[in-house]
Amino acid sequence: MELVRVLASGGFGIVYLARDHWLDRDVAVKEFLPTHLAGRGDHDRVELRTDADTAAFAQGLQSFIAEAKLLAHFSHPSIVKVHRFWEANGTGYMVMPYLRGPTLGQVRRSMGRPPTEEWLRSILEPLMGALAALHAERVYHRDISPDNVLLTDSGRPVLLDFGSARSIAFEQSRSPTAILKPRFAPIEQYAEATNLRQGPWTDIYSLGALVAYLLDGSAPPQSTARAIEDEMKPLQERRIAGVSSTFLSAIDWALAVRPQERPQSIAELRDALDGCPSVRTFPATIRMERPFVPPTSHERAARPLLMALASAALVFAVTPLAPGSLPATSGHAKLESKLEPKLEAKLEPKLEAKVEPKAAAAVPSTLLMSTTAGSTSTSEARVELLDDGPKVRSSKATSPSGKAAKKRRPRPAAFYAGGPAEQCSGHGFFLRTYCMQRACKAPAFRSDAQCVQFQPPAARLAHY
Repeated sequence: MELVRVLASGGFGIVYLARDHWLDRDVAVKEFLPTHLAGRGDHDRVELRTDADTAAFAQGLQSFIAEAKLLAHFSHPSIVKVHRFWEANGTGYMVMPYLRGPTLGQVRRSMGRPPTEEWLRSILEPLMGALAALHAERVYHRDISPDNVLLTDSGRPVLLDFGSARSIAFEQSRSPTAILKPRFAPIEQYAEATNLRQGPWTDIYSLGALVAYLLDGSAPPQSTARAIEDEMKPLQERRIAGVSSTFLSAIDWALAVRPQERPQSIAELRDALDGCPSVRTFPATIRMERPFVPPTSHERAARPLLMALASAALVFAVTPLAPGSLPATSGHAKLESKLEPKLEAKLEPKLEAKVEPKAAAAVPSTLLMSTTAGSTSTSEARVELLDDGPKVRSSKATSPSGKAAKKRRPRPAAFYAGGPAEQCSGHGFFLRTYCMQRACKAPAFRSDAQCVQFQPPAARLAHY
């Protein structure tokens, strides 16, 4: 490897552009060099500043080796690959592909106005795919920032600078500010309490802060300051041109200060960006353009009936029907026989509850006896005032075998007050269509203008 020049340097290492003469290609070589623990000595060797830093440097180097093995394990276009690793000069080196292109920070500084949602999604989708692959292996980047995302010549974002070594060096480091980006790090990266443990939600906060930076040109306030008094104005209240409120609401959710109030996985964040969170709901402060309500157990159980209703409604829409009739086909006859008892049980109690029966037309009940050859039956009958005169309806019948005969409940007279649309107005499209078709059977409604549509063409012409 021939070192050509320095590409970047930071508190934990230096990245060089190098020439691999064996394979005749340019590569990037990263050297582990924590400047707060060690420096360059004689013959280019890395030497500790004090003997007290020996344990911390050894742990950091071990994590640097683990980082190289980790990156070599993953194969994702948005995760930088490691070709090889070796130790020399008292430290370690890893070889990675040399990627040409600016960082997201450089791209944003060159923009004259905020990017569009389409461009932001083209950046977010590959990054979310890379983080989902990492999180599946219980690996967390913990250092997502504009300078750690490279935009290649093809426009693909690539995550750089995986800080696995930093998590261990942080415990014994004297300089915690060099380990994280203050405005992109969530509150749990500052805390030592076990109830603020790090996880996928940690990278999700940093990803949300990255998007906020791309929109505003400046990073959000530090999470430690927001935990005391959050003065950050939600993105969805800013009405940024070219960006939907659904997208902004999802980013606001990702930027929640408390870890448990953020999306807990990349899948949740992806669903929120699409406007349909599938596992958990948004906080009350976040509004959605397309609210999503998970179906209840009753709604899931009713799906077969609703599908049958949809089929029946389609038949009603395309076929002129006489009141109470369907086309004379065996399929429609079976459908009507199945739907009618279920819909009758659903609709009639609700329709009867909407009106009060008229009390002025009460007729004393009588006891009717009928005797036939070989059998007798006793019926208790009542008389009710319906639209076309008094009717005698049997409310209970007992046969010699003791079984109660099934009789249809009569509708109260007040049911026929108004029109069929008024009586059926409290139902959805499918139930309302069926309800009106049933109501139009009554003689009082047959001449109603809203019931003419259920009559055959000849009857409609005669009506007019």
